[in-house]
Amino acid sequence: MRKDNERTITNEPQPSEICNPSPAELSSLQELIDEKALQYPDEVALRFREHVITYNELNNSANQLARYLLDQGIRKGDIIGLAVDRTPRMVIALLAIVKSGAAYLPLDPDYPQARVEFMLGDAGATILITEGKYQSKFGKIATEMLLENIWKVLPEYPVLSPETEISLDDIVYILYTSGSTGQPKGVRITQKGLVNFLLNMQIAPGLTRNERVLAVTTISFDISALELYLPLITGAEVILTDTETSKDARVLMDIVRREEVSMMQATPATWRMMLETDWNDSLPLKILIGGEALSKKLAERLLARCNSLWNMYGPTETTVWATFKQIKHEDEVITVGKTIANVEAYILDARLNHVTPGNVGEIYIGGIGVGKGYLNRPELTEEKFIPNPFAKDPSEMMYRTGDLGRIVNGGDIQCLGRIDHQVKIRGYRIELGEIEYALNKQKGVRDSVVLARNEQLIAYVMPDERKFGYTTDVSRWLQGVKTLLPEYMVPARIIVVPAFPLSPNGKVDRNTLETIGHDVENASKAYTAPRTEQERLIASMWARLLHKERVSIHDDFFLLGGNSIVAMQIMTQLEKETGRRLPLACLFTANTVEKLSQQVDLDDRSISWDLLVPVKPNGNKPPLFIVNGLDMNVLVFNNVACNMDPEQPVYGFQPRGLNGRDEPFDTLEDMAAEYIAALLQRDFGDTYALAGYSFGGIVAFEMAKQLQALGKTVKLLAVFDTYADNTIYFEKGISRIINKIGRQFPKFMFILRSFSQYPREILRYQAEFFARKLHDGFVFLTGKKEPEDVSLENKINKKYELAYRNYHLQPSDSCAVDLFRVDTRLYYLRDPVYLGWKRYALKGLHIHEVEGDHKTFLLPPNDRAFGALLQQVIDERMKD
Repeated sequence: MRKDNERTITNEPQPSEICNPSPAELSSLQELIDEKALQYPDEVALRFREHVITYNELNNSANQLARYLLDQGIRKGDIIGLAVDRTPRMVIALLAIVKSGAAYLPLDPDYPQARVEFMLGDAGATILITEGKYQSKFGKIATEMLLENIWKVLPEYPVLSPETEISLDDIVYILYTSGSTGQPKGVRITQKGLVNFLLNMQIAPGLTRNERVLAVTTISFDISALELYLPLITGAEVILTDTETSKDARVLMDIVRREEVSMMQATPATWRMMLETDWNDSLPLKILIGGEALSKKLAERLLARCNSLWNMYGPTETTVWATFKQIKHEDEVITVGKTIANVEAYILDARLNHVTPGNVGEIYIGGIGVGKGYLNRPELTEEKFIPNPFAKDPSEMMYRTGDLGRIVNGGDIQCLGRIDHQVKIRGYRIELGEIEYALNKQKGVRDSVVLARNEQLIAYVMPDERKFGYTTDVSRWLQGVKTLLPEYMVPARIIVVPAFPLSPNGKVDRNTLETIGHDVENASKAYTAPRTEQERLIASMWARLLHKERVSIHDDFFLLGGNSIVAMQIMTQLEKETGRRLPLACLFTANTVEKLSQQVDLDDRSISWDLLVPVKPNGNKPPLFIVNGLDMNVLVFNNVACNMDPEQPVYGFQPRGLNGRDEPFDTLEDMAAEYIAALLQRDFGDTYALAGYSFGGIVAFEMAKQLQALGKTVKLLAVFDTYADNTIYFEKGISRIINKIGRQFPKFMFILRSFSQYPREILRYQAEFFARKLHDGFVFLTGKKEPEDVSLENKINKKYELAYRNYHLQPSDSCAVDLFRVDTRLYYLRDPVYLGWKRYALKGLHIHEVEGDHKTFLLPPNDRAFGALLQQVIDERMKD
């Protein structure tokens, strides 16, 4: 069972390694700051431009303002809005509200009037503290108090702390986050949650009184609490920036150097901007990064320039950061680490059971940091804040984050993205539904869908039929949205579409929608000559390899007869000519000369290497998801997809590592888990049809088990000529030698029999087999380097072969197995009938024989019969 001062790392409570704060010994925020003001009265607490404020001056001003508020009738538990510029007065006002016993509602003055008015009204704020420049901007929802007027009378009030009784269960602030229903929702955070968080941060990442923290974050973003309060409860200095400075990376770098800042916290987007300045040297800087995913590449760049790098994770609902991890050069996987003291994190399935380490589940957070739910949203509170079945106290709640995660590296949590359509852009958590709500209120908009792509918000608008084609409306729609939403929620681009593609369950197919642009001019089938050198290069490649006299820049690769083999040739030649490595799968969307040329022009970070690739995304049937074999080419499934029902969507998985930058998966379980994470981030429902070719059949089998553990249903598990039994790789010693020798005679007899049946195919296969062995031996003995493209593919192949050999295949009752077995066998198998599946498929094994060998059953002319048979099996299984 959990002790109060223990740190729960993942699914099971783990004892803390350091002296953590005990809940019974927590003080209130104002008590901690009062203590430092008494301890270091003349030390600098806050710097802002040329202004320097000591602890005594800061605390005295906050006490006077708190007494003023109490004199104006403010009482404990009241909610006070604060919409002011980023100056020392902002910090004083925050502290004063807390000292008065009220809760503060932080508001960005740049927010649209309608949004601020909603927040004030929804929160029931009685007072709005603002400045003369914003007077009357936010209507008459709350009584306005102007800082300019307040400061004139402050000297009349005593500098002693007010004697308001503060409970650790009191609400300290209410922060509004994006809401899916079109309006933001207010999260209530307690004193104990905030203080526990700050005391934890004082220990790790750690802060001492001799340090300086740069405060750059708007107070409407909860991570600002760390920047403002952590230094003040430690005796350190806050270096406060104004709004304009916080947006200019060059000025921020100047401040970091000039003020000798020792700690700075920001989102990955801000750190990327900082790296674009002349920052090339190493600084004595502790970097905290959070708000969105940290990439390995960004981590490596930052590690070369700082003392230490800390990856932080936590929703607003659980008080700023719930977990933390110091990132080091040797870390192969970027994780969010373990929880802070008195906070627990769980990785659970749909039934709230712990998932085993390595498998994907939803992240739940419990403990002292969990807030008190949403204001005026009882149904949503009940859905997201649920009783914690693992706590000693039955009244303790845990928060359902909606984030996918798993346990790796001896207890660290790896966050794998969102389950729903909530996204993070530049650290801001955004409900896309709120943006859609704002768009749909615009005149001439019938419906809209918003997607996040490459850290931008893209809106797809289906206009009223009478308005379609009037693109001048787009600017008016954007202006209208800006009056309702803050700047970070305004779409960067609006694309007008006549209709939205639908998924089989009748919902908008967001994956297909991503490929749609407002490029009506491309619909023309007339020949359009290449316009640039790059288009001419690509067009000439296509014409030569597809045996065409000429190729228009708008011609479809697949309609011209393109297949996976030609695609490989094109991408290989394109890489040699341009130096750019593109994923084969990009031909599904960049299927014209013009679009492929545009892909070549993108920088590496903009090129999509998604794990889940749409092979044929359209159709109203339940989609089929296919995991490829070791050849890694998802284009091979296009042949099959074209011979299936026109309404049958098909998606393929491509392994990580093909771009030459990302590391391949270490284990087969990891591969399955990340494929599932990619699957769950799209809206495909709770019932799945899975398939796997060769090695991919084993991955699909593992995916089915993990999906079942998540409460999902797998109605079809099809394996395409996959051999299941890998127990020979776990044999050891003399038994392994004996069994290997024993297999040689039946293998020899198999080759003789097969040679008499189809000699040409056997000779071809054996020649390829021995050539591959000789090549590997030659490379090993001589140390000769292979071409980069060959070397990369061999590296990935060997990594996944090793993952297969180390995978312990276990019987499963997740669903029955449909085995598609080829009728032409070119290599020896111990079990040619069941291919080893009988002992593992506990719910039954159905065998379907297909024409061709291990490779040719997917190629013409065999692909037609195979596609028809596969469709028949899918239809039978999915109707059950």
